[in-house]
Amino acid sequence: MDSIVADDRLPGAGALPQGLRLRLMQLWAVFSLYWRTGLRAKRLWVAAVVALVPPALPVLATVISRVTGQYGGLPQPMNFFRNLVALLYLHVILYVLAMLYGLALVSDEVEGKTLVHIKLRPVPRSLVVVGKYLASWLIAAGLLVGSLTLTYGTVWLLHRHGGVWQEIARWDNLRWLVWDSLIFLLALSAYMSLFACVGAWMPHGERWAVVFCFGWESLITYLPARLKWVTLMYHVQTLFPHNVAVVKFFSLAGEPLSKTTCVLILVAVTAVFLALTVWNLRRREIR
Repeated sequence: MDSIVADDRLPGAGALPQGLRLRLMQLWAVFSLYWRTGLRAKRLWVAAVVALVPPALPVLATVISRVTGQYGGLPQPMNFFRNLVALLYLHVILYVLAMLYGLALVSDEVEGKTLVHIKLRPVPRSLVVVGKYLASWLIAAGLLVGSLTLTYGTVWLLHRHGGVWQEIARWDNLRWLVWDSLIFLLALSAYMSLFACVGAWMPHGERWAVVFCFGWESLITYLPARLKWVTLMYHVQTLFPHNVAVVKFFSLAGEPLSKTTCVLILVAVTAVFLALTVWNLRRREIR
């Protein structure tokens, strides 16, 4: 915790006003500390194993088809990729990574008895929360986008037909990977912020997070009623342009919200729950 002090290593900080420069240097110091800590944590190995599950599935499917003598390559790689995105990434991988890194934002400091050190450092607690959040988000985002990219490449490389490399780099196919990655980064921001707040306010927050993800988000999202508007998953799924079946299903209860509205809601959720996490950290008594 002694590393959380202001320094002058932040690029371009010299041209800023002194007060803002100090805050940015403090934020950079917090971010750097938790970035290094996150890369050494055991949590990273668990998250990496989770992220490797989707790209392993096309390989497993190919091995099984060869063993059974029905090997003909993976048919329609983009359909395989989109199904993995819609079923596995949206409803499992996103949740697990967000819970692993979001819940630990404050709860790790409470359980590790390091909260008192945070309060005694000459750094605003809001910067501690934001700096740790950014470091954790960057690690989780790297795993998520890396997993998506690896899955995309795997389904194409296991496809037996010619012109594989041309198809991988073809924009009509590649744009789905780019678009999906951007949507997942936004969704990860919102879910991590929410779970950070849950971990800060509730004991045994992981139980509430599991119930929220695999209960509320997985069930309410698909009800043909406006109640689904208060789920995050509804707004995330609305952003997916190739998820036609979901959009048609949503339209049973009226027109879906616009993509712009969904983006603004996810950004607002991220900001609000981060603010609540900061407020919780400020009001905690030193013990």
